[in-house]
Order: sequence, then structure tokens, then C-alpha cells
Amino acid sequence: MKKTILLLALLITFLLSEGNDNLSEGINHLKKQVESFAKDHSLRTASWGFVVYDVMTKEEIMSVNPDLSLIPASTLKIVTTATALNNLGKDFQYETLLQYSGNIDKKGRLHGNLYIVGSGDPTFGSSHMEHTDNIEEIFDKWFDSIQKLGINKIKGQIIADESVFDNELVLREWTWEDLGNYYGAGSSGLTIRENKYTVFFEPDLTPGKPARVLKTDPPLPWVNFINQVTTAEPGTGDNVYILGGPFSNTRWLTGSVPAGVAKFGVRGSMPDPAYFCTRYFNDYLKKKGIQITEKPTTSRMMKENSYFEPPERYTIAIHNSPPLHKIVKRINTNSVNTYAENLLKTIGLKEQMKGTTNAGIRYIKEYWSNKGIDLQGLYMHDGSGLAQKNRITPKQLAHMLIISADSPRPNPFIESLAVAGRTGTLSHLFRGMLSQNILVAKSGFLSNVIAYAGYTNTKNNELIAFALIVNDYDDSARIMRNKMIKLLDDISHLK
Repeated sequence: MKKTILLLALLITFLLSEGNDNLSEGINHLKKQVESFAKDHSLRTASWGFVVYDVMTKEEIMSVNPDLSLIPASTLKIVTTATALNNLGKDFQYETLLQYSGNIDKKGRLHGNLYIVGSGDPTFGSSHMEHTDNIEEIFDKWFDSIQKLGINKIKGQIIADESVFDNELVLREWTWEDLGNYYGAGSSGLTIRENKYTVFFEPDLTPGKPARVLKTDPPLPWVNFINQVTTAEPGTGDNVYILGGPFSNTRWLTGSVPAGVAKFGVRGSMPDPAYFCTRYFNDYLKKKGIQITEKPTTSRMMKENSYFEPPERYTIAIHNSPPLHKIVKRINTNSVNTYAENLLKTIGLKEQMKGTTNAGIRYIKEYWSNKGIDLQGLYMHDGSGLAQKNRITPKQLAHMLIISADSPRPNPFIESLAVAGRTGTLSHLFRGMLSQNILVAKSGFLSNVIAYAGYTNTKNNELIAFALIVNDYDDSARIMRNKMIKLLDDISHLK
């Protein structure tokens, strides 16, 4: 018992200055809650850290293992999105171009190619972003532009040019079971429909029997699905894993779907978003009556054959993305990995002239180091937090939050975070608690990793930044999450 008390005394540091006297009421209660949390049996072999800061004074109120380097999961998106907003600006927009090469004769024949030129826009053709067109609406507008030029036949092909980014569609550090699933949809210079599709299964009436593949939406006739999915008991939910690497048109379907439904959808990641885009537009134009003499392709596929050298091109139409602050809101509220990875490469492109993950990471480290943050213990391998090799300390996250809060309201970064009990990944959490509608945060989940980082307000309306990360806990995710939520709610009780 004495050893436990000594350990807790060394573990938990409380730094209260005269400037924080207004926060002192409630500190003892929070201290007791932290001590109780630290004694929990499920944390006996875990690694975890917790920090609480007064944003205005920048003073630490409480910390537990503040410098411990931990797996952040999706709270790493804070690092990516805050950097992007501060450097690209909240009104930054992507442009996707429709261009042509060659010439148009008097009979309306284009002697050349059409090009879809990506800029890394993660929202292109998305149906989940407000105030932007879905892919069919974009294609309708592009068709109108093509008609105004009088083009009725293309004596060439449609080429998707995704060369603004490198060809590392997914990260080498991501696990095999993530790659084919929707959350493992990577970054492409020509992202489309968030690089996702849905495969629909028809479960059998009897558990244990095979489940038949009905279709995919959108159609992917060139993809070969090897189906090993079976039917499970009713109500068991989605237990399907879609396995397959980038640019491979073979996908293995394993796991189970529940009986008792006529059709069950599972989302997957597109093998090659740029190729899907050019195929989809090619088929669209043919349905509109435009003849195309050659098969659609991509700049990557052409480079593999050593003959992609873009000729002089002329712009037909431009599609603009929503402003960056709306893109960041979708990233942080709904935790969309694809958006974060595209944003990381965009940072690399704009700041280091290379649309690569490594260039983005180099600039991010340089940026926060110049802000005075000690980056020892920060190991960043992607922009979304999906890589298990990512590490960050709770103190680093909190300091980034403090710096990101230092701008006039409304603050686009703070407004991008999920609201407790109301939106995104926090919509079903903190309900009935004091923190509901007050606390905002980015959550993070991986196997045996749960993390939260964000802001809340005390009863006296003082803005507080916090970070709580737990790795390798010995409990169910639901139970550990609820324990963490209770601890975070106690911050809002400070006054």
C-alpha cells in the first residue's frame, strides 16, 4: 500500500500558481478522480498520460506522465489539421481541372485527349460535404462545357492525371487488415468519392452458410472479388474484412454478415481512385453519346510504360473544393483518414514542393519546433493516426492545442472538433453530463488505444486544453472509454 501511495505521488504532479486561484475549487475532486483512475486494475500494465492546461495563462493545472511517448491514434489529426489551417489558411481551396490536348476540327472531333487533373482535393465528388457537388453533378457541368466546345467525338482517350502526389496510395506502416477497408482508403492526387465503395451481401437464412455478393456501389466491374464471407447470427453486425493492396484489382472478402436482413452493405477502399475516376467519366460520356476511340488510363499507368509526357493542355472547366476550414471540420468531427492523408501531402506540396507524406511530416515538425514545442518523443508516420508506429506525448498535444486556440473567435480549429453529446465521434458520449455541448475534442481509437484531446470550459468559463491517452489497457474498449469520459467530465466541474 505504501508503495502504491508513493507511486501515485511521483506519478501525479499538480502545478497551481496564484494566477490559477480561480480554478482551485474542484481541483481536489479532480485529483481524487485521477488517483482512482490510476489505481484501476485495467491500467496495471498500461501506458497512459493525462494533462490539463489553462489556455489563457498557458499554465499546467495537472499532469500524469506528460512526457510519455504514446500511440495517439486519430488524435494525431490535430497535428495535421492545425498545421494546415495555420499555413494554408482557412479559405484555401483545391482545384480539379478538366483539360484537353490537341485540336477540335469543324466536325466536332477532338484529335487529342481529355485530362482530369487532380490537385489532391479530398472532397472531389464526395456526397458527404455540404455546399459542394457530388460526382454526377460535376460530370454534368463538365459535359455542358464539352458541348459548348462542340466536341462530339474524342479521337484519343481520357487520362486521369494524379501526378501532383506520389504513388504511395497507402502507408507501408498501415496493417494488412486495414488496407482494403474504408478507413484504410489512402491518399491520391485524384481522390474521388472519398476513395470508397460499398459491397452489398445477401446473407443466407441459416447461420454458417455463405453470404452472396450482390453488387458494388459504384460498380467496379474490373475488380475481382474472392468471397469467403459467411452468414452469422442475427444482430451480429459487420464483421467483414476486405483484404487487398493498392492498385491491385483483386479483393478478398472474409468474415461474416448477420442473418435477418435482405441486403447488407460493407464499405471498402478503392484499389485505384484515379483509374476509377477516368473509367467512370469515360462511361458517363459514352452514355451521353460522345464517342471515344481509346481506353481510359491514368498518368501512373502511362509512366509505368514510360510514355507519359503531357503535351500542351487547355482548360475546359475548373471544379473548386469547399474552403479548408470545412474540410478540416469533416476531418476532425468525423475522423476521415483519407482527408487527413491528402492534407498531409498538400502541406508537403505547398511548403516543400513535394506531394509526399515525408515532405509533409518534415514541414510539420519544423513548424511546431519553431513554435517552441520540444518534439522529443514525437514520431509521425502518417497524417491520420492509423499507423501503429505513431507516437506523441500528452504535453505536445496540449501545447499544440494552446497555440491553435490563440486566434480571434470564431476559431476555425476549435469549431472543427466534435461537440460532446452532439456531433461526430462524440455524438453519443457525455450525454447528461456537465460536459455535454461544452467539451469539444478529437477522439482516437485503435486496438487497445483510446485517446481524447481538445478543450472544455470551467464553470467560470475559463478555456481548458486537455489530452488523455491510454495504451494497452486490459479491459473492453467500451468500459475503458466510459472510465475516461467520466474523468474528462470532471475537468468541466472546475471553477
